[in-house]
Amino acid sequence: MAYVIGPDVSFYQDDPQTPQGIDFIKMRKAGAGYIIIRAGQNLWADRDFKANWRESKLAGLPRGSYWFYDSRADPKKQAELWVSLFDGDFGELPLWCDFEDNYGGSFRGWKHWYNFIERLKALTPNKEIGVYTAYYYWLENMAGVPTASVNYFKQFPLWIANYGTNSPLVPKPWTANEWMLWQFTDNGNGGIYGVESGNIDLNYFNGDEAAFRQRFGLSEIPIPDPDTQPESGMFRVTVPSLKVRNAPSLTAPQIGSILLNEVVEEIGANPGRTWLNVRKLDGSLTGWSFSAYLQRISGTTPTPTPEPEPEPEPTPEPPPDEEDENWYRVTASSLKVREGPGLTFDSIGLVYFGELVEKIGATSDGTWLNIRNTNGTLTGWSASEYLISVHSPVPEEPPATTPVPDHSDRNWYRVNTVTLNMRETASTSAKILGTVLKNDTIPALDDASDPSWVKVQRLDGLTGWCSKSYLVLLGNGRPTSIRQSLVSGVTYLRKDLTTPRPNVVHVIAIDLQTAKLEFLVTPSPNTSNVLCTRVTSAFLEEFKLHVAINGGYFSYMDASIDPATYCPNGGLPVRVSDYAASRGKIYSPQKTAQPVIYIGQKNQVTVNKEQGRVFNAIAGDRIVVNGGAVVKNLAANAPNPRTAVGLNKNARWLTLMVVDGRLPGYSEGVTFPELGEILISFGVHTGVNMDGGGSSTMAIKGIDGKARILNSPVDMAKPGRERAVANHLGLFIRP
Repeated sequence: MAYVIGPDVSFYQDDPQTPQGIDFIKMRKAGAGYIIIRAGQNLWADRDFKANWRESKLAGLPRGSYWFYDSRADPKKQAELWVSLFDGDFGELPLWCDFEDNYGGSFRGWKHWYNFIERLKALTPNKEIGVYTAYYYWLENMAGVPTASVNYFKQFPLWIANYGTNSPLVPKPWTANEWMLWQFTDNGNGGIYGVESGNIDLNYFNGDEAAFRQRFGLSEIPIPDPDTQPESGMFRVTVPSLKVRNAPSLTAPQIGSILLNEVVEEIGANPGRTWLNVRKLDGSLTGWSFSAYLQRISGTTPTPTPEPEPEPEPTPEPPPDEEDENWYRVTASSLKVREGPGLTFDSIGLVYFGELVEKIGATSDGTWLNIRNTNGTLTGWSASEYLISVHSPVPEEPPATTPVPDHSDRNWYRVNTVTLNMRETASTSAKILGTVLKNDTIPALDDASDPSWVKVQRLDGLTGWCSKSYLVLLGNGRPTSIRQSLVSGVTYLRKDLTTPRPNVVHVIAIDLQTAKLEFLVTPSPNTSNVLCTRVTSAFLEEFKLHVAINGGYFSYMDASIDPATYCPNGGLPVRVSDYAASRGKIYSPQKTAQPVIYIGQKNQVTVNKEQGRVFNAIAGDRIVVNGGAVVKNLAANAPNPRTAVGLNKNARWLTLMVVDGRLPGYSEGVTFPELGEILISFGVHTGVNMDGGGSSTMAIKGIDGKARILNSPVDMAKPGRERAVANHLGLFIRP
């Protein structure tokens, strides 16, 4: 029997930093007979759910939804949030309750699953509900549960996860072949199915196409098929808005759109008739549209349907004396810039979190702004809800921090003794200024003046003379791998990569068993999660730290909060997006889907697992390494600068990592899967991606007490400039 195949997807299948989402047309053409879409987890919705729900319907895919049950949140509230997301459209397949949680929260176990399902039943009395689980997970969690209670779940169809077998193992109370869906792999080819992650979950329906249609009442419901060949003549649009392009291709530019029930005339078609060349009846628009969404109508040429209300005209340019009010800051991680003021217009590019843009127009209701980026290379329309007015940007002073010199034109040496003194002059009787340690790699500022001595420079800027007898010449030019001890137990490593593209990786490895280490997450000035932005170097200097990196995500406050009043010492008021604590004070208590790094008072570090009283905590973006392996189904997004925090298997070594990006030919950035592979190469067992892009910064304390930047940050396309962010993670070494 030929099972009907269908993927399940979540926001992990979409790269938020690219204009496109999941290509459900491509998914359909690849043979998918249905789609199951993640709606959310805990008390938050999947950020892509509504878009995926809408777009998959337009592609003609029967839809199911699943909710990842989270034992840390009230079951009834989870069910209520799930139902609220649908706006009455619950799809064609069941609502799947995903039971695989291992968080160990206060709502764990079958009794709370029962409450979750019963609340869902009460809210959706006419909708079928199903259970998703894995065989061994179900056995472990149902051990010792009374048979009558186990049998309660038999009334619900089963979606079973079981990989690498010819048929799935099915737990009681269901019988061996009593499954509706079988998730047979989590390693499907994502590219084939139109997603941006490398891998994708794939499922079988327990039956053929005819059984599938009959089971869900789809036998009499026509489903658009991209390969059908509609007849020539007049056609009616069958979707809310259909793009018209200048060529028969999804990559061709959009030149307009036609709306639901609008009638158009066919004037041509491509060879397979998957695309029709259509003309509006008033002759105002001619171009190519996808034939799957055009339905032939009989009879003579109909009376043209009334034209829809035109989009509001942009407001005129403001007079010159108002131009200082026309600057806005992006508050979304990435924001699409479209050809016109509406979701039906094609995306032509992206602006990023914290970026400044200039308003050059707006719709009459202010919901869309016509914007231009600071270098004038991108102009288009963006939704105003993700833009906050900051008035005209003030020219910035050059950064006060000192970047570490590249020294690519110098000879480099490796230290070949346990400890080597750095002296004020080239003499064994000269004053000792500091030391370098065994296997440190250091540049020579002068190795020609004296045949027995070399003048070297450390990362912190200290210069001094070392005996050449204890140095091994590595050659001229910076080595591709650099190592230097900052203090005992804290080591800096740099590695230059050439594949799959040029990249520079900066790592600080910290032995957590080293005495005299103290960590600090940026504190809040009060009890709220509103902070004033600082660049990472300013954070390091203000709190007298030795090492610092940028932290997690944040959002800018609305215009009702006056920056000058709230942040009299500089910066902008921002809100930390996820969980955060500093020195025992939890100032941002909300827990979301983002991973949390906990650092105890004795420097014990865990990810997503509290150990006693919370001391320092900071949230990241997503886990990219779990159990020493790259997490599957990470979005294969565009390469970008990255900041990451990693922990080795026995939790002794903490890794702070920054990968430079947006510097063509020098360091172009990495994707999430690539970041995971790099972390593993440095011994990371659990790795968390933090806020990256223009925020990525790594700084150390210089010998003069000022911060020195180890990486090459790029803020708003300006290399060398740091971005002011909300919180940071720092390290202090007690004397």
